[in-house]
Amino acid sequence: MKTVSKGFDVVLKMEMLGWAGTGLVIVAYVPQIHHLYVEKCAWGISISTWLIWLVAGALLLSYCIFRNDTLFTFVQVINITAIMATIILALEEIVFARTT
Repeated sequence: MKTVSKGFDVVLKMEMLGWAGTGLVIVAYVPQIHHLYVEKCAWGISISTWLIWLVAGALLLSYCIFRNDTLFTFVQVINITAIMATIILALEEIVFARTT
């Protein structure tokens, strides 16, 4: 019976690591989005790079859904949302900068 319990503990610890990583993904986007929103400064932002990350995130989301992986599906939804926010805020600043 100890083997089953030990296996469950390992799985639980790995799930905790996964959720900790998810938290870091969310936290990692906050400074960039905050800077774009508050400072209205998109200097140095490569829209094409963020678009590639958006496509990659969409492909990974499809894969996660296919695998029925709740954790990584959640990560990709957060990832795609943050990427879209970054692109939209950067484009707003770029368009605004050109009109002034």
